[in-house]
Amino acid sequence: MPDVIEFLESRSIQTSGGRGTGTRVFHVTGTTSVRTVHNLLGKAGDNGVEMPNVGDAHPDFPGLRARDFSVSLVAGHNDTWRVDWTYEVISRGFPQYPTTVITELPNEVGYLELSSEIRAEFVLAWRKNGTPSLTYPQNGQVTNPTQDIRGEPVDQAGNPISVQRNIQELTITENVEVPAWSTYRSFRFCRNSASFFGAAPGLVLYRGASVRRIGVNVYSVAHSFVEDGDFHLQQSPLIEAPDMTPKLDANKKAEKVYWVQPFPVLKDLNQLSANF
Repeated sequence: MPDVIEFLESRSIQTSGGRGTGTRVFHVTGTTSVRTVHNLLGKAGDNGVEMPNVGDAHPDFPGLRARDFSVSLVAGHNDTWRVDWTYEVISRGFPQYPTTVITELPNEVGYLELSSEIRAEFVLAWRKNGTPSLTYPQNGQVTNPTQDIRGEPVDQAGNPISVQRNIQELTITENVEVPAWSTYRSFRFCRNSASFFGAAPGLVLYRGASVRRIGVNVYSVAHSFVEDGDFHLQQSPLIEAPDMTPKLDANKKAEKVYWVQPFPVLKDLNQLSANF
């Protein structure tokens, strides 16, 4: 193996926008092949000095991990190579001091960010909340599909109209070392069985996650949720045969209207991540 020499004075650390980075410089002597230099990554040279590999911790600041390197032939030589390493922060191990807990930065593992959009949308309905009041099944779970939902009739001879429905969209973004792929998949289109960020059980629907890599063993996971004040329930009128139109009462309104729950599975959405 060729010799590996580190220029200790090349060790430097710095921050930009609150994000820590570091550099180290090595020379590899005794080979004319760049492939031989590449094969030294993570190994020691003949002189016992070890070359870093991608993902290795910085010797002085474990929170910094080796991310990128460049190899170039030293001018005037055919068997001496310069290897430049750059490190980036992935945990609060950088900096080591002070020893108090450091708040996670946007590129660090454990960082959590919330964004929300509160809005209303229009949905087709035969009843709206009024006199009498709509009756919601507990947690939005329909146990009696033939029970009338009550509420104020608003349809026109069996034809539904648009009514306002209040919803809140919530995106929770977290940084993790290893995404929980199977958990994200198994929670898709499940509603909350327990209180979730202040919302009562049954109101919040998990729509899925968007995952992207932002560093060495650092992934940004954006979880998407929607809270619906009507428990995500849909209205369905009693249909009359043979024309399959809503059955009307004496006032030319839908005689009976039922709740339909398209998302019947309840799970504790807090279990999606230890950061929640």
